[in-house]
Amino acid sequence: MKRWTFLFLAACCLIGTAGCGRLENYLEITRDKGVSGEYLAVLNGWTRSQVIYSQFETQAHISATYQSPEFNLAYLDEYSRIYHLEEKERKKKEDIKKGSTADFIEFIFYASTPEKASNDFDRRGSLWTIFLVDGTGVRIAPWEVRRIDPVTPLITKFYPYVNPYHGVAYRLRFRPVNKTETDVLKLVIASVLGKAELKFEKR
Repeated sequence: MKRWTFLFLAACCLIGTAGCGRLENYLEITRDKGVSGEYLAVLNGWTRSQVIYSQFETQAHISATYQSPEFNLAYLDEYSRIYHLEEKERKKKEDIKKGSTADFIEFIFYASTPEKASNDFDRRGSLWTIFLVDGTGVRIAPWEVRRIDPVTPLITKFYPYVNPYHGVAYRLRFRPVNKTETDVLKLVIASVLGKAELKFEKR
């Protein structure tokens, strides 16, 4: 009798151990494999969102992330972590980024509108006007408004507010007029449908 009891308990232990192993596997599968909380905190700090209303109706949901030096560094750190870049590869990407952005102020911009035809920020003769105002009050027209297409998982993971099924993502580039940087930037979006002002303060 004791022998059967011992065998029964041993079998239960084996099943329990296997079950624990499977539980750990499930936990590993469900553990977040995406971007880190540290990166998302930096993203949140350099992102502004606003809803444009007109006559109590929603005309657009907009969000923009200022590609500040601090944000670009956090992005590069997170990209390097996720893709396990070696220091040489990371440095190369950093140099390319600095070279391409040295003369520009850049934003990732996302807009969702009830009417698809209204989401034409990159079109010549667009319904919308976009401009940047620096800390001295100088107004700067965009150097480039480019639609991001296709929107890859890289974009939607690093910028979670981008939803390609509901809106359009753009890259905005402005060439600053003043040689000296200002501490405040204001991105203005305006049309007959309404207006939004997104204010960014350098920290």
